[in-house]
Amino acid sequence: MHGSGFAINLETDHVILHGSEDESVGVILRGSVVLDCHEHTKIKSVVLKFQGKSKVNWTEGHGSHQRHYKEEKVIIEHAWSFMPHKRKAYHLGEGLYKWDFELPLPGDLPSTIQHDLGQVYYRLKAVAERPAFSMNYTAKRNVLVSRLMLPSSLELNQSVVISNEWIDKLSYNISVPRKVFSCGTPIPISFDLVPIASELTVRSISCSLKEYITLSTHEHSKSEGRVVHHTHDDHFSPALDRWTTTEVLTVPSERDIQSDLYNDLIKIKHKLKFTVSLMNADGHISELRAAIPIIIASLAPEEDANELPAYEDAWKSMPYDPVLVASLIASGDLPASIARALPIGAAANMDANSTGSSTTTSSSASSIDEDVVRGGGGGGPVEPLPWQGFDLSRVPSYSTAIRSARLYSFSGSLPPYESLVLPSATAS
Repeated sequence: MHGSGFAINLETDHVILHGSEDESVGVILRGSVVLDCHEHTKIKSVVLKFQGKSKVNWTEGHGSHQRHYKEEKVIIEHAWSFMPHKRKAYHLGEGLYKWDFELPLPGDLPSTIQHDLGQVYYRLKAVAERPAFSMNYTAKRNVLVSRLMLPSSLELNQSVVISNEWIDKLSYNISVPRKVFSCGTPIPISFDLVPIASELTVRSISCSLKEYITLSTHEHSKSEGRVVHHTHDDHFSPALDRWTTTEVLTVPSERDIQSDLYNDLIKIKHKLKFTVSLMNADGHISELRAAIPIIIASLAPEEDANELPAYEDAWKSMPYDPVLVASLIASGDLPASIARALPIGAAANMDANSTGSSTTTSSSASSIDEDVVRGGGGGGPVEPLPWQGFDLSRVPSYSTAIRSARLYSFSGSLPPYESLVLPSATAS
């Protein structure tokens, strides 16, 4: 670009949808288009387009019988016109021009995938149209969409068990601790095998993780499966009354496996498959085969379930107790900078304790705020705060909080993370 810079800025280019397609409420995609004019610039229009697409493309057959299948569907699209097109160009002086945008994304969007035979992708494209004989300014930005199951999902909390009896031969239990796993995580598979036939022995146990993909167009579909990981264990002692073991199969990295997906053109699912090889008393080999469907998620459920709040927001997860917080501030366990993050009652006590007087909270506070905190002045008794006499684990009402005229965020130095955990003992 000669004399200008043009870009799309996003709060985040990784959108995470929490919950299943039926549970997720969606997210807001926010960002801005920025045009940095280093000199006088003529622009005819500035537009932005967001589009999500699903597409498949494959070939079947050979030679004269070869057929090509291709289909594309728009999942979502939206357009913004920041400077509407006009015949006469806009004249922009030197400076920075910024247009903010936001778009609610529905919770049922399919996750982003890149496969040799099909893709789901989301992309932003901004164009600043220039007059004739001048090159347009163009900026593109990909948006990654992932889905994270809620910690309350049954698939995360319930084990999956196959329990059955092979008549006159073997009873067995095969189980995995949950149904959802992510890339790079181990899958522990427990086997409990009890022989019924005499002199029956286990020769080996094989475990495979298999991926199935189905591609569809309006006239044809294609399905294929592949083994993405395999384990084999043949270390079993003969002549036992029971065999119990846990085999561990690790999910490959995202370069080698796709996450589960279900939409009109592409469906991806996974199964764990097991083969138990048995030797009978007469030397004949029998095989027990079983399978358990599992879900490969693009994000690890346990990471989000156990995630700590952002450092500067850690205090927000604590029950609000104005008396205890004020005591901690006075003792120096919480810094003065936390005043900006406290409702008005505790903040006022902090101000009074830090200045050694009890006359005013702030020169910018209104007389109404001072009456609420100090009971109207005049040296009389302090009027009870709205939440006194109630359960102190409850936060103040919204109307009470906004009267403080304070921004509820930190600024200044931050305390150590562990100091934000309130002690259980009652403050004196």
